Amino acid sequence: MALVHIEIESPDTVMPLRPRMFRSYVYLRDKHVLPVLPIGLFLKVGLDGIGVDVYEEHFWELDTLRFKFMYVGLPALDAVEYVQGANWLGVALAALMKIPKDRIAWLGAEALRRITAAPLSDQKRFLLGDCVQAYLPLNEQQQREFERLVTGEPYSGVQAMNVTWYDKGMEKGIEKGRELERRTLLRELLETQFPSLPDSVVERVQQLSASEIGRLIKKLPQARSLQDLGFGD
Repeated sequence: MALVHIEIESPDTVMPLRPRMFRSYVYLRDKHVLPVLPIGLFLKVGLDGIGVDVYEEHFWELDTLRFKFMYVGLPALDAVEYVQGANWLGVALAALMKIPKDRIAWLGAEALRRITAAPLSDQKRFLLGDCVQAYLPLNEQQQREFERLVTGEPYSGVQAMNVTWYDKGMEKGIEKGRELERRTLLRELLETQFPSLPDSVVERVQQLSASEIGRLIKKLPQARSLQDLGFGD
């Protein structure tokens, strides 16, 4: 058994990530007492694409620390290769890779076409498609070319599917927001009616389904004890 620690870095420098990777490694290693594989994911720094980076500390002439971690530098990777590959996350992240200027619009349309047909859930396709559109570096001319491409073959299904992903993604987000509000409301009502609410009850509330939360909110005004609500012995 082992842990994989992935840290994402968006600034155009590697310097802040190096000591942070080491601190995270020490924390995870001590907490879980398991081997840890550290990987840095650079969004704006390419380096050698995929390789090993080093964090060092010195005390005068003494080398006190030499810590290595793997990294992926997206801007140095071949976007065309990844957009045609079998890794669906790689297809989406191709928008952050090295793209020939005359193929940027095509790459965006091709990435969305492949994600549309991917054997994934609607939510995963929505997230991957959103990644492509958020990071694809289109200027005005390339944007017009992209829009032209997605209205014709073989990309005609991309535009319609995009709308579906967006609608479903919004619906899921709204529903989760409502559930969080009702869960928070239930906890506040419980704390008001039963001061010094036990930690075990708070934990139970976090695990309740949406229907259970609604049932307890309705039942709460008539409850004289936590046992009446099904909490405790």
